[in-house]
Amino acid sequence: MADWRQRISDISKTKGDSAPESAKRAGMGCLIGLIVIAAILTLVMALGLFTSGHWVIGGFTLAFSLASIATALALAWPHRPKPL
Repeated sequence: MADWRQRISDISKTKGDSAPESAKRAGMGCLIGLIVIAAILTLVMALGLFTSGHWVIGGFTLAFSLASIATALALAWPHRPKPL
């Protein structure tokens, strides 16, 4: 337990110019997760709009969903870790 407290205090004491890689990965994981959830929800909304006959707004919703999926894939693509 003390080890976790020390890690959390080390992360909170950073000045913003550097952060541990594990904290960066956790932050990116949370961001990707939220974008994937938004993409899935907008995809379901687009399908519902298409089935009810609202083609124009369904098209915009589908475009937003595809953009969200592309963003999540771009963020999840392996990249070289860079310092802040």
